[in-house]
Amino acid sequence: MTRDTINLFMWGYQSHFRFSLEYLAKRVFELIGADIEPRALLVGLRRTELSTGHTVCIEPEGGEWPLALFDGITDEVDEAITRHPMQRVYYGDEISMREKPDNIRRLTIVEQVQRRLDVEGRKQGRRTFCGMPYRVGDYDVVCALQVPEHLFRQYPSFEVILNHEPKEASLVHSCIRQILEEARHGLMRPDPGRQIGDDAMRSAPEVIRRAAASFMRTPFIEGRFAKCDMFDAINAVSQTKYEGEAGAGRLVLAAADDPNLSFVLKFERPAALTQSRWARKLLQMATSEAALITDYNSIIGLGDLSDVSAPPFSVDFLGHDQWDLRRGEQVLMRCRFGEARLPQETIGKERFIDNMRRVFDSIDDAAIGRFRTVLDILAQLRRGCSLVIASDAAGEAKRLERQGTVISPTPLSRALIERATLIDGTILADKNGVCHAIGVILDGPASVESTPSRGSRYNSAVRYVAAGSVPRMAFVISEDRTLDVVPLLRPSLARNKIEQAVAGIASATNPTYYKFRAFLDDHRFYLNEEQCLTVNDALDRIEAEPTEMGKITIITARFKPHPAFNESYLKD
Repeated sequence: MTRDTINLFMWGYQSHFRFSLEYLAKRVFELIGADIEPRALLVGLRRTELSTGHTVCIEPEGGEWPLALFDGITDEVDEAITRHPMQRVYYGDEISMREKPDNIRRLTIVEQVQRRLDVEGRKQGRRTFCGMPYRVGDYDVVCALQVPEHLFRQYPSFEVILNHEPKEASLVHSCIRQILEEARHGLMRPDPGRQIGDDAMRSAPEVIRRAAASFMRTPFIEGRFAKCDMFDAINAVSQTKYEGEAGAGRLVLAAADDPNLSFVLKFERPAALTQSRWARKLLQMATSEAALITDYNSIIGLGDLSDVSAPPFSVDFLGHDQWDLRRGEQVLMRCRFGEARLPQETIGKERFIDNMRRVFDSIDDAAIGRFRTVLDILAQLRRGCSLVIASDAAGEAKRLERQGTVISPTPLSRALIERATLIDGTILADKNGVCHAIGVILDGPASVESTPSRGSRYNSAVRYVAAGSVPRMAFVISEDRTLDVVPLLRPSLARNKIEQAVAGIASATNPTYYKFRAFLDDHRFYLNEEQCLTVNDALDRIEAEPTEMGKITIITARFKPHPAFNESYLKD
């Protein structure tokens, strides 16, 4: 029997706990729209008064974090404790004084672990975050997350002053802090990790909700803090209708005495932001030029805040239960129907170009650039609309003339799009960006890509595109402001990545196959029939290996070729 012996032993379920933490982090980032692979690790320092066991333990052991990274850390912790600034702090109650040594030890441990992991992580393009340690058995255990550095370039943070120290603030940072807080609470449970899914840690949607609420408590107005739950208050306003209409307008966060603030009108009696019906009524007056002004808790008037000193923080209400938090023109967080997400393009530039070229073989760069501009214009509109690109647009305009309005061939422009989307139906253009008809009611037989969970605009576009004998594409903005590109082909994947993973799992054993299995499971679409057979044979062999009692084994669904896969999805 193959045994998985833990050499750097802290407690028996440490690997299971780490796996649960990493899965939670991955799910949180996935839901907020960050396409990354976070890595979790545990670092345990043995209590100095205990004489048995390793001085330092790492989970996972034998991986990319060498134990040598922590050589001498216990001596450094002991030395740093004696000169920690909190040694000079005296509390007026006995309990706080009694807890002070343990608090100092915990702070010192996390500082030392953070420093060493961060130096090593930055060499690999990652940033490290550590939670406060908690004692499990004989060890003070630190939970750490490493995330790619490029995430912070893609979603920049801003600096705030908390407790006289500069801190980075963003939805990403709030999510990381909340994940690590959940991890620490998980360590407080008996035998942490023994029961996966036992509610030791909150679910990913709950973590995001708490992180978003925490982010909205950031001091956006310097030196001032909200006394209400801003996340709940703004959600409530966005969910409230006024005379049957959803809210649209801007709310600017500013102090009443800000010298850069100019009022159009100022209320003698400020309105409480938490009184959603009153706040929604006042929002009816707001525009981008004259926004509602709030000091967090109260709406104090209608006016404008110049960005002479710094870009102002604001909330843009975009319709029923939809709003954006901004700093100047930078979107910091999007909230749709109570769910917080990072701002992101529906389709990135490289994928958009790749998608256009694979659907329309002979399309040129200028046409692709025009359609990217068209997509941006559609995304800025605050109404549902759709545009279809068809290689046979001229002929289709004539065929559908009784269910649309044929126009003289006219290049797509902002003015044309803004006016044509004011009426029902679809804009019909050719692959050169020339419009042939507006207000078109699309037809087409039922498609397997249709779904009852989406509206008629989306399903009509799906049916029409699928019915074409020549290349077609649709851009669809639904009433809930969801933007879809139909078809949105799967990204191209490097052929050698699939080949390496297949070869890796073919020679792997139970303790070493997880990395290959996870990659292949996420990329099933890209495997051909021969590769599927190789992977299935490897899974049959590995899962049949005897394992020690109590070990968790993941049974993987067997692979089969996807009917839509072809070699065009692979790149050399």
